Amino acid sequence: MEIKEANVRAKAPNKTDKFVLATQICLRIAATATAMAAAWVIFTANQTVEVLGMSFDARYSYSPAFKFFAYANAIAFGFSLMSLFFMFFARHALTATIYFFFFLHDL
Repeated sequence: MEIKEANVRAKAPNKTDKFVLATQICLRIAATATAMAAAWVIFTANQTVEVLGMSFDARYSYSPAFKFFAYANAIAFGFSLMSLFFMFFARHALTATIYFFFFLHDL
């Protein structure tokens, strides 16, 4: 009984695969930057308004909605950064399964 070895070569990435990878990395960088900027602006925002001689101070910590917004942006920044690192490390072994996990992560 003869056993034949399969001659399997690694598939070289074509231009479409490189374009998809570059697009994903660029969009993940944009998402990371905007989430970080939004969190930074909310955490450092401090406004003072003077009405009828009285001074009112406004910060994100005074409103539960702004607290939620600030923490949600910080969490989105963390997950975006984590997904960007995973994209850099997994770029050589991108399979349909890994793309599916990235899709679930992005949801």
